[in-house]
Amino acid sequence: MTQEEIDKIIQQLTSYSGIVPQDSHRTSLSKFVEERKTSLAEGNEEFNYINYLSTNPNEMTELVDRATINETYFFREEKQFHLLKQKILPEIFGKTKLPVKIWSAACSSGEEIYSLKLISDSCQIPCECFGSDINTKVLKKCKSGIYTKNSLRTVDGSMFHNLIAKYKTENGGVEIPMEIRNSVRIEKINLAKLPNSPSLFNPGTINLAPKNQDVIFIRNVFIYFSRELRKKILETLTEKCLSCGGYIFVSMNEIASLDSSILPKGLKKIMDGKVFYFRKEE
Repeated sequence: MTQEEIDKIIQQLTSYSGIVPQDSHRTSLSKFVEERKTSLAEGNEEFNYINYLSTNPNEMTELVDRATINETYFFREEKQFHLLKQKILPEIFGKTKLPVKIWSAACSSGEEIYSLKLISDSCQIPCECFGSDINTKVLKKCKSGIYTKNSLRTVDGSMFHNLIAKYKTENGGVEIPMEIRNSVRIEKINLAKLPNSPSLFNPGTINLAPKNQDVIFIRNVFIYFSRELRKKILETLTEKCLSCGGYIFVSMNEIASLDSSILPKGLKKIMDGKVFYFRKEE
C-alpha cells in the first residue's frame, strides 16, 4: 500500500477512536493492514481496503484492537491504591453510607478494575465497580479473569500481596473467582465517542457512559489522544460522569500533559503526598 493510503487509514482510525499512533507503531499497523488486505482481497485486484474499512464496523474493531497497546498489571502505581484504601474510599463512604461507584475507564485486560475491587473489599466498603475499554479482545480476557504471572510482576513484596496471593494458580498466574468477576460490570466504551458507545456484549444496543461516579481511573490512555480530545474527554467526564466531590486518577506520567489550560471548570488538580489526582468541586 502507498503511504497516502496508510495515512487515510490512520485518519479513519483516529476519527473513530481518537488514537493517534506514534511513528514506531505505524510500522506494525501498516504490516497488519497489508496482511488484512491480502487476506480479504483473495486475488481481487480491485479490492479497496479503505472503502471496506469505511463500511464494515467489524473491520474497524479489528484495526482498533491492533492499534491499542495493553500493558498492565495488578496494583500498578501502588501509591494511588494506597491513598484510595487509606483515605479516599473511607471518606466517600463515611459521607454517603452508599456503595462507592468506581469506574476504570480504560481497564484493558482487567487487572486495574479487579485491583480496585479487591481494595474495596479489603476495606469492607461496598462498591459498584465498572470496567470499560475500546479493545474487544482485552475485554474478553477481563471477563475470563485468568492471568499469567506477568500480571503479578510488582505484587510480590508489595503491601497488597495478600489480597491477590490467595487466587494464585499452580503455574504462578492468577484466576479471579467467579464471585468477584460477576460483581464487576464490564462493557466496551469508546472514550472518543462519549457519552455513549456501541455495546460489545449486547449487540445492537448502546452503552451510556456511567453517571455519578465517585472515583474514575483513566490511566495510560491520554498519551494516545490529541490535546483537543483530552480536553473534550475531561469535560465529558467532569460534567456527565463524575459526582460532586468525585475523584479522577490518571497515570503519574500523564499529569504534565493535563495542564490547567485543558482542565474543565470545577476540576482541580491536587497533590497528596507524592500522589496527584483531580477532584470535582462540591
